[in-house]
Amino acid sequence: MSYQFLQLHQAGPIWTLKLHRPEVYNALNAGLIHEIREVAEAAEISDAVRVLVITGEGKAFCSGADLKAGLIDPDLGNVLRKTYNPMILALRGLNKPVIGAINGVAAGAGCSLALACDYLIAKEDAYFSELFVQIGLAMDAGSTGFLMQSLGYHKAFELASTGKKLSAAEAKAAGIVAEVVSGEAWEARVAELAAEFAARPTFVIGLMKKSLQKAQGMDLADVLEMEAQAQSAAGRSEDFAEGVMSFLQKRSPKFKGK
Repeated sequence: MSYQFLQLHQAGPIWTLKLHRPEVYNALNAGLIHEIREVAEAAEISDAVRVLVITGEGKAFCSGADLKAGLIDPDLGNVLRKTYNPMILALRGLNKPVIGAINGVAAGAGCSLALACDYLIAKEDAYFSELFVQIGLAMDAGSTGFLMQSLGYHKAFELASTGKKLSAAEAKAAGIVAEVVSGEAWEARVAELAAEFAARPTFVIGLMKKSLQKAQGMDLADVLEMEAQAQSAAGRSEDFAEGVMSFLQKRSPKFKGK
């Protein structure tokens, strides 16, 4: 697979998607959005990939929509339906863990892209900002839901209505970011983290993703039934059999993601 606006590095079970428009701080145009979706869909059907890492080239993770690229439709709702929404759904629906390696600014739709990832690790000088209000737009690409899920109404409203910057440390304190890493340790820790996730039972992680995303707003009885259905699938997996066997044999498990 070859791409114009991103680089895809495949190292065994680890796929690393690097946004590659550093001249515009990895701003999202229609082509890049399509390519991100394409990678996510390819990862979905590949038995080889166990974890997807998303990061940016240069100083930024993603500065948001490329406003200089022009609009493919004057109705911005149609633009979202054709481009951003399918990309976000492909990432959130991916049945494997997605690590957001936030190497710099994540603003506007770039913040949405970061929040669409399952596990965020941020470089210490990175920051997040929902810049939509500064150009007179509502939030999109999932940020409305992601902020509510992570922060609750009042903090979500604060960030949405002010466009203020949230530092990597503040994002960690708020519960959005799992790890903050220095620039010197960045590449090594991202690689180590990806390897850690690739070694986990990614089949059941995919089940967990699906259940967690559905659980909010469901009543307890429905959550319990959803968990039972997921556990039925997990109990038939090769990884469960390996997990039990490794426990009985007192050794480290060797999961396959199946």
